[in-house]
Amino acid sequence: MWRKLTFPLLVAAVAWLSAEWLWKQEAETPAVAPLAGIEAPDAFMEGVVMRVMDGQGRPRYEMRAARAVHFASGDRTDFDAPFLSFFRPDGKLWTLAAERGMARDGDRDILLSGEVLMRRPQDPARPMGAAEVEVFTRDLRILGEREYAETDQPTTIVHAYGRVEAVGMKAWFKQERLQLLSQVHGIYATTH
Repeated sequence: MWRKLTFPLLVAAVAWLSAEWLWKQEAETPAVAPLAGIEAPDAFMEGVVMRVMDGQGRPRYEMRAARAVHFASGDRTDFDAPFLSFFRPDGKLWTLAAERGMARDGDRDILLSGEVLMRRPQDPARPMGAAEVEVFTRDLRILGEREYAETDQPTTIVHAYGRVEAVGMKAWFKQERLQLLSQVHGIYATTH
């Protein structure tokens, strides 16, 4: 009878000792601390398309990006190659393209960083076609709800009648208004 019980008892004892040894090893292994100062994203997307509507259900603006990474801390989203289209009531639009972008607090505060190209296309159905106006600048801050943008960087405006250079600009997309802030000079040529 002892022979029948010996083998199962031996297996149980070895299993128990192995488990005890593993628990002891795990307890002695130091826990891996999170990397200090490195923020982990809580979501990411590729091929992003986001459309924001007004109170009547008409599109206010649309943002497309190659990639978006969201961080819960500060409700921040980083974008690669963002492309925004601001729709005007008359059917025209303004487009903005940048190397990188960042949005805080949802879409209330958007920063386009690196080189920024702002355009008003002649044909809204072809946003990448010929433009009535092109604005070249850097580091443009957009307040999405107000449909307003500003920069303190050098800015160049190119249009059919010439070229204007300045430092700093404010833009109101809905009102179709640009304000140049300082060191403004340009070339204006009439067609007559």
